[in-house]
Amino acid sequence: MREQVEQAIRGMRKEQGALPSVRELARELGASPQTAHKVLRSLAEEGLVHALPQKGYFWGREGGDTRASHLETVEERLRLRFLADLRHGVHHPWKELPSRQALSQIYGVGERRIAKLLIALAEHGILEHRGRGYFLAPPPRKAPSTSVLVVVRCDVRGELLLETEREIDFLKSVRREFAEQGLGLIRLGWCEELGRFLDSAGRELDPVQVPGVLLGVLVSTWLVLEPRDLLQRLGRLKLPLSVWWEHAAIEFPRLRSRSGLAGFNLSFGESAGAAVGRHLASQGRLEVAFVSPYHGNDWSRLRLKGLGEALEAHGGSVTEFVETRHYSPWHLQELGGGEAGMRRILDGTLAGFLADPCLRALPTWVMVNDLAAVGMHGLLRAHPDLSPRLIGFDNSSDSERLGFDSFEFHTDGMVRQMLHHISHPGAVLFAGDPVHEMMGRLVVRSS
Repeated sequence: MREQVEQAIRGMRKEQGALPSVRELARELGASPQTAHKVLRSLAEEGLVHALPQKGYFWGREGGDTRASHLETVEERLRLRFLADLRHGVHHPWKELPSRQALSQIYGVGERRIAKLLIALAEHGILEHRGRGYFLAPPPRKAPSTSVLVVVRCDVRGELLLETEREIDFLKSVRREFAEQGLGLIRLGWCEELGRFLDSAGRELDPVQVPGVLLGVLVSTWLVLEPRDLLQRLGRLKLPLSVWWEHAAIEFPRLRSRSGLAGFNLSFGESAGAAVGRHLASQGRLEVAFVSPYHGNDWSRLRLKGLGEALEAHGGSVTEFVETRHYSPWHLQELGGGEAGMRRILDGTLAGFLADPCLRALPTWVMVNDLAAVGMHGLLRAHPDLSPRLIGFDNSSDSERLGFDSFEFHTDGMVRQMLHHISHPGAVLFAGDPVHEMMGRLVVRSS
């Protein structure tokens, strides 16, 4: 990874001017901030870049026009942020981008800088200028019978396994977007227990034998234990492949011989925790608890990391109340022998946290997901003296029913980006980082 980051930074080389910040470089290149910082220090020893205290890294040796460097810093940061938003589904891929005035307000810069950026991105083929507006490339023309193959988990009878709201939301979004684009949907189940693809009647079906004109494949790896095996089998289709990758980004397969492969990450990553942290900081809530009864997984740790960094940037802090021996609600189900057993373990773990006076003293509790928030909400009924603000992740029906804040993952935006990718697999937008983390929003229900 360090060699890849160094090569990418060398490829950006200029005579002078500012580099993006360490965090922006890390996010753009799919590396950790520590790796990006080590590479920059190494390049500084060569004299390729230099550091200025409180200002960041600049090309070349120390000296030169600092005013020009500052202007370039603003424009480069705007460019990186705008490109990240395009990749993360913030802007609709098939609709006209907001006006220059609206973009100016969103990104906090003048309209002239926005206009300059839009022109440059159009010249590089990332945007199209049509009439007075700017767009990402539109979906290509297709035959009337064009379909997309959608692969999701199923049981041994070929019936879809829809055990969570997020899986249901994914399929609902797929059907809405397909209807809007006039695409046919061919559903194929993946039975991991049998290691086979099954149709809705439970018959084995080789994806290569699926009839019709296929534009590409959308595949869900949600709760798939061995997703790389699934993707390897689908790779034989030689079609663009958009993957809902609900695993650590570092585990995504880098297949050099396979083009047209991109991952889209909905709930893994730091961005959800960071968004919650920024919201809390804007309200002056700087002393926060993070509560996770299953912290032995990557997604819990990454939410905590994003939350902590966002609060620390504003002088705040996070106190952890976590159980690292458990990995997920499904792990608790295995340990407890079913749903009822899972609830007993969950409530017991949360009750242990609740007995800690350090937790009881904090006014804001960020729960790792809505299931944990619902459990804590129930336990708090026996403690009328406690009234912390609970915040969850998932924006489930339970968060609406009980009225606590929850982060909503942008499923619709992810499905649009997945469709955009199979329509334009060679687009510059999907070059570089193989897994694209989707942005979401915090749904606020409490004051």
